Amino acid sequence: MILILGGTGAYFLDREAELGAGHEVAHPTPYGPIEPWFVPDRWHGKLVLASRHGWGRLQLSPPFVNSRGLIWAAREHGVSHILSWNGVGAINPLLQIHDRLVLDGVLDGTKTRPAAFTDAQPPPSVPSIEHPFAEHERTLLFQLARAQHPRTFAVGTYACSEGPRLETAAEIAMWGRLGAEVVGMTLVPEVWLARELSLPFTSLAYVTNYATGVEPAPGAPRFFGVEVAQTCLHLLVHAAEQLLKEVQ
Repeated sequence: MILILGGTGAYFLDREAELGAGHEVAHPTPYGPIEPWFVPDRWHGKLVLASRHGWGRLQLSPPFVNSRGLIWAAREHGVSHILSWNGVGAINPLLQIHDRLVLDGVLDGTKTRPAAFTDAQPPPSVPSIEHPFAEHERTLLFQLARAQHPRTFAVGTYACSEGPRLETAAEIAMWGRLGAEVVGMTLVPEVWLARELSLPFTSLAYVTNYATGVEPAPGAPRFFGVEVAQTCLHLLVHAAEQLLKEVQ
């Protein structure tokens, strides 16, 4: 089973229009409730869609997403791969709105989010996170994304801020000096939790806006519509279908 984890705009999707008929499945977890998954009928339970922020509207802002519940449910219900999309702000001034990056690095600027499945101190040892994203899946996703859109990049470092407030210009400048290309408020701790459970995790970043202090001009464009979700969903479905063929 492959889990597509929706970010920006997922809550506005007409799921049946995009994926065909399906049904919702609720998953109680030891870490509290999570939003129900949408299970399209056509894949017979081999592909499911989750939304970090809820359905119908943005119900949960990033700091309040139940990442432990979400990743625990993925492992408990037989997910073999997680494919994610993230709407991001551009830090690298060479990036443009609508660019896509297949992420290969993370800078963690969060402060309060549980990053392991236990609150024990000291925290348990976890596998190496030198390379937090799954390499084979990254390569596949880049090839598919680049064929669709020429301004797709094979690497990118994502800085995750705590939120829900926007970042200051000084914070963005700091992350830029540290090597971040883009900034967002999700992805952490999901990627750490997935690694703890040995679940391959891959993420496509879609540039929706310029980060604070990076705007090339006043009134620079911003793009947060459902079109982000539609574009990313269709691409991740294509990648999921390729991965499913590999394991048949």
